[in-house]
Amino acid sequence: MSAIAEKPALDVSGLPTVADGPRAPLWWGVTGIMAIEGTMFAILVATYFYLRGAAVEWPPTGVRHPGLGITTLNLAILLASIVPMYLVARAAGRQDLKGIRLWLLVSTVLMVAFLAVRGFILTGLTFRWDSHAYGSVVWIAAALHTTHVLTGTGENLLFLALLLKGPVEDKHMVDLRLNSMYWYFVVLAWVVFYCIFFLDPGLLQVR
Repeated sequence: MSAIAEKPALDVSGLPTVADGPRAPLWWGVTGIMAIEGTMFAILVATYFYLRGAAVEWPPTGVRHPGLGITTLNLAILLASIVPMYLVARAAGRQDLKGIRLWLLVSTVLMVAFLAVRGFILTGLTFRWDSHAYGSVVWIAAALHTTHVLTGTGENLLFLALLLKGPVEDKHMVDLRLNSMYWYFVVLAWVVFYCIFFLDPGLLQVR
């Protein structure tokens, strides 16, 4: 009997066990989520300007600016949270667990502070989501964005729990960097809405 020829094989033991950037399926998943949610936010922006262009009075009677100072403070806290999230991504690239824990904690504190101020702003609005079309757009945008911030805060807390309990794997470093990338999107989205809602000349006139 003739010997069975052995099939050639490749030794892949030296290849990395996790992929980063566009090579990682999760990267495409997060990018897809940002594209979908970005489209949703863009529809809200288009709706706002469509309603504004067709309105005789904008904003409607009874609407008052919640306060340029407090809304700007809220935005400043959100913008400040980019710094620790960026440092989290940098620390994850070095697999610096101590740095990751520190900056995750700082970013989470800023997220909670943002949510506290956001709650104060929303409770002080002089209109409801069902008062008129203007109220619907503003409340929907704020509610959706608040949900994003709540989700980001919860994810940070889960990462902190994982980093304290373990085991921490290489794939978690990729997750942390993608978490930071998504947070940049969340912050940018509110920068756009802040400029549209709170810097609207019509609203500034009725402060």
